[in-house]
Amino acid sequence: MSLEKSKADIIFCEATYVDIIRNIMSRGKTTLQEIICMDSIDGMTDMVELIKRGEELIDSGDKRFINSEINLDDVASIVFTSGTTALSKAVMLTQKNIISNINDMNKVERMYETDTNIAFLPFHHTFGSTAILLFLSKGTRNVFCDGLRHVQENLREYKVTVFVCVPLLLESMYKKIEAGIEKKGKTKLIKFAKGLSNFLLKFGIDIRRKLFKEILDELGGELRFIVCGASPLDKKVAKAFNEFGILTIQGYGLTEASPVLAAESIKVIKYGSIRLTYA
Repeated sequence: MSLEKSKADIIFCEATYVDIIRNIMSRGKTTLQEIICMDSIDGMTDMVELIKRGEELIDSGDKRFINSEINLDDVASIVFTSGTTALSKAVMLTQKNIISNINDMNKVERMYETDTNIAFLPFHHTFGSTAILLFLSKGTRNVFCDGLRHVQENLREYKVTVFVCVPLLLESMYKKIEAGIEKKGKTKLIKFAKGLSNFLLKFGIDIRRKLFKEILDELGGELRFIVCGASPLDKKVAKAFNEFGILTIQGYGLTEASPVLAAESIKVIKYGSIRLTYA
């Protein structure tokens, strides 16, 4: 249905899906003309070949792609929603929609060229796709997670400083931290350290990253900023990460908004500001 609605001409896919796509094309209900395979398959154009072909065109003097003008009002992305309340909807986002969202985020959040972002979220959702474009706009280095089981290892290996995630992941990380604290018998000590740190912060003295270095080292030692969204984050978890010295904020939005509508920042944090409500 998504292929029919989007009127796609070309599809990029892994080798696993080639036969499925061919079967869909044979039905004649879509406008698909070509399959570009991410893997190398005999008789089929693959990504490596496509990139090589583009490089050859540029080397021969063909500058059509480089010199092409971008119309900000052109549709840049068609994203299909999850269909929470009804059938999935095809949301058309223009170049301007996405760029304005990135520009606004750059004005209120702190991402730097020296940062390293680890990508968790799927790019077929606007939260994931706009987030990666936001980091690219700052010149931030982007790395990819080897899987949820390897999160802690990857944070350390890549010296990750920032990432965008959903509450489930952050809450899972906190449970492990909390379990480690209890196992070492340091629950009362950490509680006292938080109280001391929060008191000193009132006078502009920030010793959080020194005081909670052992905990931060479990998260790679470099993590400084987390953006969480897509559903409400447990207030206890958000508060704990901020108390450890990792700026943790929430954002609210929807696909049609590209997607961020509102977000906390280092200047304004209100735990529990995003919550589920029922009619």
